[in-house]
Amino acid sequence: MNYSEKVNCGEKQGYFFDTTTKILSQFIQAAFNRHIEVVRIARAEYSLLLSNDNSLSKTSQGWCVDYIEQAAHRQGGWADAEETAWAISVLSRLAVEDSQEVSKAKTWLGSVRHPGGGWGRHPRDQARIPTTALVVALVPSVTTDADRKWVRQAWEKDLNSPVRLSYKGGFYLLTVNNEDGEAIDPLVSRTIAFLADDQNNDGGFGPWRDHPIGSDPWSTGVVLWGLSKWIDHVSPEVVEKALAWLEKTQLPSGYWPYHYLDEGTSYALIGAVAASRALANRK
Repeated sequence: MNYSEKVNCGEKQGYFFDTTTKILSQFIQAAFNRHIEVVRIARAEYSLLLSNDNSLSKTSQGWCVDYIEQAAHRQGGWADAEETAWAISVLSRLAVEDSQEVSKAKTWLGSVRHPGGGWGRHPRDQARIPTTALVVALVPSVTTDADRKWVRQAWEKDLNSPVRLSYKGGFYLLTVNNEDGEAIDPLVSRTIAFLADDQNNDGGFGPWRDHPIGSDPWSTGVVLWGLSKWIDHVSPEVVEKALAWLEKTQLPSGYWPYHYLDEGTSYALIGAVAASRALANRK
């Protein structure tokens, strides 16, 4: 199955995207009355916006903006750096980018950055690759060279260690600038090769190859998202196999089996859309 023929410039062609966007739209609409954490709503809405999905009405999008804005802290930002990054990204797409909430949140993110660059799960936590990469990818205007340098050094250290996590490689790829005409960073090349080798035989990705839990939609989505940024340097077979695994393992409801159904499904959709779109435009 050639997914590059099914998805052209982000337009859905009727395969698993349809049921995924429908169930995530229903999740968001139901979440308003359940006091669901902002990170879960914002992440799901980001995946819908990325897929160019219009199933969430303008009214519901307005409720989404209100819900997120009302949950913002007085000092700026939301519960932590990750939630704040997702919230800013959605508000910047659905509301005025320089709104008071977004401006205050960006200032707050800057205030909780680690001195050496990067963000942790909370202000007292050590800097972490996934959290920092999400801020870099979703709110690039607040990131600095120090943040990108920190991720690079942290991932290079991990890549040289006995235990190497595939999703950290995917997140790292999101943080590197990909400028046309520039030589590819050697660490990017190593990471792409590592991820190709780390792919499970079934086509999906887990924390590492042959991990006891097997392939999962969260890891697969993160890796596809990262690889999509470097699609001209990635074997199409790696992407095709991962997309085929997602289609094969999707539940009839549109979700993927994961601890939080909406989390695994949001990441799976983000990765699938980004990779399919990139594959369709691969040089």
